[in-house]
Amino acid sequence: MIGHPAPVRPPRAPGHLPRPPRTGRRAAAWGFPLVLAALGLGALNWLGVGIGGLIDGFGEVAALLARAWPPTLSDPATTFAHVLDTLWMAVAGTALATLLAAVLGVLAAARITSVRSAALAVIVACRAVPDVVFAVFFVAAIGIGPLPGVLALGLHSVGMLGKLFAEAVEQADEGVREAVAGTGAGPGQRLLAGVLPQVAPAWVAAILYRLDINFRGSVLLGAVGAGGIGLDLKTAFGFTDYREATGIALVTVAVVLLVEGVSVTLRGQLLGAGRTGGVPPARGTRVPWTRGRAAAHLAGWGALALSAVAFQQVGTSPAALADAAAGSVRALGEFFPPDFAPVAGLLGEGLLETAAIALGATFLGTLAGVPLGLAAARAVAPTSGVRLIARALCVGLRSIPDLLLVLVFVAAFGLMDGPVAGTLALAVFTAALVAKLVADDAEELRTGPREAVRSAGAGPVQELTVAVLGQLTPRLVATILYALDVNLRAFFILGIVGAGELGYALSQHIRALNQDVVTAIVLPVFVLVLAVEAVSARLRSLLR
Repeated sequence: MIGHPAPVRPPRAPGHLPRPPRTGRRAAAWGFPLVLAALGLGALNWLGVGIGGLIDGFGEVAALLARAWPPTLSDPATTFAHVLDTLWMAVAGTALATLLAAVLGVLAAARITSVRSAALAVIVACRAVPDVVFAVFFVAAIGIGPLPGVLALGLHSVGMLGKLFAEAVEQADEGVREAVAGTGAGPGQRLLAGVLPQVAPAWVAAILYRLDINFRGSVLLGAVGAGGIGLDLKTAFGFTDYREATGIALVTVAVVLLVEGVSVTLRGQLLGAGRTGGVPPARGTRVPWTRGRAAAHLAGWGALALSAVAFQQVGTSPAALADAAAGSVRALGEFFPPDFAPVAGLLGEGLLETAAIALGATFLGTLAGVPLGLAAARAVAPTSGVRLIARALCVGLRSIPDLLLVLVFVAAFGLMDGPVAGTLALAVFTAALVAKLVADDAEELRTGPREAVRSAGAGPVQELTVAVLGQLTPRLVATILYALDVNLRAFFILGIVGAGELGYALSQHIRALNQDVVTAIVLPVFVLVLAVEAVSARLRSLLR
């Protein structure tokens, strides 16, 4: 019996791509943005953030900025001296965080479950506690001065750097490590020769990005006794001298621009070295001194020298660190056990408001930050002009101190709309954060998938959604969830100016030296951040 011939499928129309199979990864990739949008819109509705209010509010912001122009500096010499003090503090804190995060990041990427879990617990704990709370603790332990600020910046920065370091190690090519092991290298050599050269660009970018975050973070630390330019900005706003505050903010922007320039230059050199490098040669073979390798060595030794000077400038010595450790042990009795009684009535509603502000700000910031980041990436931007404009906008937004953003929006909207003002201020900050990380990730996209999609007849939109966003999805999800937990921890910034009930209570108890109540307020937020971290880890495993 002669069977029927198999049906001949018609050729696919140009631009029609094969439908991918339904998998857990695909469900997570589609489900996450839908859930984020639903929660974000619900939070904005609960907070009362509407289109009409936004238009009116931004008009008030523009009027306030007009009153703050032209900027002034009443004492330029003192301002620049305080900027230098703050920069030294930021460099020392970032250097301390880098040392700790490098160890924890490698351990967090280890295959031994107990080691991995312990390292991740330390990283999450450091990230969940706001740097201001660390500063309050160290001021109570060792007194007022720059050292509490350095320790606060260092420990809090471990949360971000440790997380990013661990993710970079996890994404390193196993083939290179196995090739190094095949030459007879031991575990330490496999790490140094097989992993670190691959993760160096991502690590350097994270360190330099954290440096400008720490510099801007000094605005808050000045409010609790760490000194620096933050105290000058707080004083200017306290006297409603907005022109002076604008002058101080512009000086801060100039320093952040300098750090950004160094970051872009170093990262470009290291990426170039990574593309031209291959498997390390066998033992006994001399590695050639390429331009990328020379830049890496110069950057590394220069960073060590700069860190040593910074530690000396802020008075960090082995004896001072020993005194800080002893004082910290004594101060623990002031913070533990926590006293929930004074804040029992406001914790529930305060946490709900904090979560709503964080979700709303993350949603709005992501909507603006993702396209801005793609436009700022050399590998994705349609033209060099668009990329330069987008990059400049990213740097400009990111260089504005968080507290300054909140103060401007609260002054424009009024204290009655404090949560709305806080949400919009954090949305601007989130847009800059997401845009920066998306642009950095997009620079490292593989060209193969894009070429394959184009060869199948896909148009620009399909290439963007399938080949670009498809590759970016795992890191993009991690970036958005990282922005969410950053916004959760920003409740203290909002509370300083009355833009959040929980943060305001925290600032009041810090002033009253009720350290056990401070712990009671911070612990529930710590639990929220742990929940976000658990969701982030689960999604990363699905999207890997």
